[in-house]
Amino acid sequence: MRPAAGDWLDGMRRFATEHRLSRPQRPEPVPVETGSWHSPAAAPSLAAAAQASILAAHAVAWGIPTLDMLAAAFPGGALVVTTSSPGLSAWGELIARLPAPLAARLTVATEIEYRGWCLRSPDEAHELHAVVWSWIKAPLPPQRRPEFASFPIPDSTDYWVLRYGHAGGVDGGHSADLYAWDGSVATALATGITERFQARG
Repeated sequence: MRPAAGDWLDGMRRFATEHRLSRPQRPEPVPVETGSWHSPAAAPSLAAAAQASILAAHAVAWGIPTLDMLAAAFPGGALVVTTSSPGLSAWGELIARLPAPLAARLTVATEIEYRGWCLRSPDEAHELHAVVWSWIKAPLPPQRRPEFASFPIPDSTDYWVLRYGHAGGVDGGHSADLYAWDGSVATALATGITERFQARG
């Protein structure tokens, strides 16, 4: 890894650590207008555990092959994995088991941490790093339900979207998988979908 890329990566790691220490992780708020599971106190932890399981499986099946490809195509650059809070532990454990030369080039962060660091140390042309993302948007806002009418779910169930892709190193790309969350089980509905609205929401 080039020295400049190593410096950028060290800064990213420090920034993520400081961010987490200053803002302890909290459960995601559950919108009252969706989902049948907003009453039980255990619901947020059930959702977080289900998301962690999805992200861990996705890290093995899609994430590691993607990282291997980027590492070979971009030998001088740093590699960043961004994920949602439930995925931090799964990705961290996986990275710790990788060969040392690859693990030394990697860090894992939330999307907010990554974007915050890129504001401080921009690398828009990806000269220093490549990024892989795998995170879950959950639940989708009610106004987006019509987008997925071809995958009908009960009104008491929420849509989750696993968004993944990569940029830098080689030509990037993005995709998504769709899940239904009924408050206790996440059920896969579709893989490799393209969301109609890529902007916020």
